[in-house]
Amino acid sequence: MHALVTKADDNPHLANTLITSYIKLGRIDYGHKLFFNLSTPIVVSYTALISAYAKCNREDEAIKLWFEVASMKSFGGMVGHQIHAHALKVGLEMNLSVNNALIGFYTKCGSVDDLVAVYEGMRAKDVITLTGMISGYMEFGMVESAVEVFDQIPGRNCISYNALLTGFCQNGEGLRALLMFREMVEDHMEISDFTLTSVVKACAVLTEKEISRQIHGFVIKCGCGSTAWIDAALLDMCTKCGRMEEAQKMFGQWSHIQSRSVVWTSIICGYAQNGQPDEAISLFCKMQADGDGTVDEVASTAVLGVCGTLGFYEMGKQIHCNILKSGFLSDLCLGNGVISMYGKCGNMEDAIKLFNLMPKHDIVSWNSLIASHLLHRQGEEALVVWLNMEKVGIKPDSVTFVLILSAYRYTMSSSVNTCRGLFYSMRSRYGIEPTSYHYSSMVGVLGYWGCFEEAEELIKELPFDPDASIWRALLDSCRLRSNTTLGRQVAKHLLAIKPQDPSTYILVSNLYSASGRWHCSDRVRNEMREKGLRKHPSRSWVIYQNKIHSFYARDKYHLQTKDIYSGLDILILECMKIGYEPDTSFVLHEVEEHQKQDFLLYHSAKLAVTYGILMIGLGRPVRVVKNIHLCGDCHTFFKYVSVVTGKEISLRDASGFHCFKNGECSCGDYW
Repeated sequence: MHALVTKADDNPHLANTLITSYIKLGRIDYGHKLFFNLSTPIVVSYTALISAYAKCNREDEAIKLWFEVASMKSFGGMVGHQIHAHALKVGLEMNLSVNNALIGFYTKCGSVDDLVAVYEGMRAKDVITLTGMISGYMEFGMVESAVEVFDQIPGRNCISYNALLTGFCQNGEGLRALLMFREMVEDHMEISDFTLTSVVKACAVLTEKEISRQIHGFVIKCGCGSTAWIDAALLDMCTKCGRMEEAQKMFGQWSHIQSRSVVWTSIICGYAQNGQPDEAISLFCKMQADGDGTVDEVASTAVLGVCGTLGFYEMGKQIHCNILKSGFLSDLCLGNGVISMYGKCGNMEDAIKLFNLMPKHDIVSWNSLIASHLLHRQGEEALVVWLNMEKVGIKPDSVTFVLILSAYRYTMSSSVNTCRGLFYSMRSRYGIEPTSYHYSSMVGVLGYWGCFEEAEELIKELPFDPDASIWRALLDSCRLRSNTTLGRQVAKHLLAIKPQDPSTYILVSNLYSASGRWHCSDRVRNEMREKGLRKHPSRSWVIYQNKIHSFYARDKYHLQTKDIYSGLDILILECMKIGYEPDTSFVLHEVEEHQKQDFLLYHSAKLAVTYGILMIGLGRPVRVVKNIHLCGDCHTFFKYVSVVTGKEISLRDASGFHCFKNGECSCGDYW
């Protein structure tokens, strides 16, 4: 009977009948469990359960259930406050069970002040009280207060340890959770499935690959790796620790029916977080085609991020429609994800429209809209959003200031003074301490407008040692304004820091190559290789008929390679007729001149744009995404292509959008 009710699409009236049957059979615990599995429980069921507990002289459980129900969204938090007032009125303020239940209620529905008031007013406290306070303090982010309570517990048991472990994970304290677990093992404490799940989640928080392997092995040795919740936690840990091959293997062997949707979400999010957007999209499409899992808010948010990364507008639009049908639009996280997706896919009109339709906004909503404007190099529009944000009284955060400072790169040079004033008012007016990200944004603005002396002075006055991001901002400005003298000095400072990202070495190497200092360029690249760092290959792609068509430099793997190369050769000849001259100075390899032309003319972006022109019909723009900065020769070439073909070309690179139309680019030739 229970199995049939479970399949009946969560019918609360059928479920109530089953709960009543369990109570009559004396199996109240089964009825209790069924009640809390319902998405829309009804008052009749809850009243029957409380009555049953009371008749069986299980008053403590009746009181606990009373407050558990009061904290449920479907019954409203105000009910709990009314029950608390009633308890005080009838003289139950010193009843231990009532107070323990109140601690649980205020942890879920109250404030930390309510929680502490109940706790401090209690004359009698037991281990349930103290464990409840650990969970309560952790819920409100008061980690040290929770640890202090834990230290007061005499004869601590597995439940107390688990409460602390869970709290550490909730508050991003993965290392402390692992140290606590080690203490439990050394003290021969009971290790439950819940304990193992918590410690696996701690590894996911820490994102340390080797430690995750050790814990994974420990779980298997315990013989507990066969329950759905532990397996789900292990798979999620693998995705967060960069172990995608192992995660995929676990996913392929998954045998638990009840957690299928959860693992679909984990594996999709894992691919998205580990820089494998193509795989994430492919798996998402498979899930939808097979009907093998429910697309929840988390999965939708992850795939929206992937669609933004890839510029996959059609898929993003489809997910937006699914969100509307599912009634998830009120979810702020999803709404913010849709704004960001539309911005990254080049559709600012839809991004603005959705922002205006959202019933409420948080700081992430405003930041998403500002960031979208910046991708399109719309500095003035970003500043208008900033002014509106201030008018409605939204308090900016650290990210907001990184974005707004950067917006002044895309305004008039006369705005530098305003930018400077905003930067120096961060601490005094807004209470935000400038970090290296804010300084690098300010240095980038000054360098962009050619104020190199002031940028150098700002770096000298830093209250901390400049990191790689600050020197990179200045070096990028030197590249943009062809200030090779300062660029060489900055390059030395940057390499002295010994950065751990390959893009910094490539930037410095390219600077040396552009000035003909090939030996210096080779030295930098050798240093990069010695550190085990690899350059991310240049890749460009086009979305056509809901498929991602990727290209690398001199790529000949596409099924239509012959047509693409023939079409590109024709485009090159036509562009040369109206003035295009290949600029081999952008070939940063010491090779013969004829080899340089071969390197230059078949860059990934040229191949992708040519494919787009061949396949996309008249009147529609060619949309291309490139994973790194567009080279100067490709930029010039596409301006000529827009004249020869009469097509608009929209290309998003690492700096933002370039819109090529009638021989001009929206970036103004500065990117």
